[in-house]
Amino acid sequence: MARLEREDEAHFLDFCTGLGIRCEKLKMASKGSWPDRTLLYRGHVRFHELKRRGESPTPLQLYTIDQLKSQGFEVGWSNDLEQAKFIVIAWKHYVDDLLDSRSSMDSLRTSNSTNR
Repeated sequence: MARLEREDEAHFLDFCTGLGIRCEKLKMASKGSWPDRTLLYRGHVRFHELKRRGESPTPLQLYTIDQLKSQGFEVGWSNDLEQAKFIVIAWKHYVDDLLDSRSSMDSLRTSNSTNR
């Protein structure tokens, strides 16, 4: 028996929260095509549309996803909870690596400037 979308969303929310990622569901009255979830982590934002297994976003949702991507946002969709979890883990690692490498570069710059 296939799980309902709201059950997958509840599991997705718990999963994200467990990783330290804030996961918000935004309802935009004028934008029914807006992705279901907004993920916030360490100053970074990702939008994610979670569909039922076997379903796909509507053409208008795909258009909105493409528009957000063209603006430089991290955004995607999945119709499988395990796939969605994998995507979130990969995004979290990307953000951590990005910020940790920036921190390392800042430390290196600071130590080089004090050694002069």
